[in-house]
Amino acid sequence: MIQNFEQTIGGNVMHFCASLGEGPTPHRVIISLADSAKTLVVLDASGFISTIKAEIEEPAKLIADAISKVESEGLIARALESGEIQETSL
Repeated sequence: MIQNFEQTIGGNVMHFCASLGEGPTPHRVIISLADSAKTLVVLDASGFISTIKAEIEEPAKLIADAISKVESEGLIARALESGEIQETSL
């Protein structure tokens, strides 16, 4: 499952996509630039509660929550400025 979204970074509207990481269960969400698929942020289910949440929550809700988190914490802007993939928990 992939969800496209926009975010304004430095006054410019940019396009991104969020997708569930590969594997038998959705334990991570990956945020990438939409036009290049360059990974910017990885949200991983770490710990018991996050793992359970990732397994029982609807994929669309999991992705929406991840998008909300990266926007509110400024993780995309930080990844673009630093050139480093930002990692956090779901």
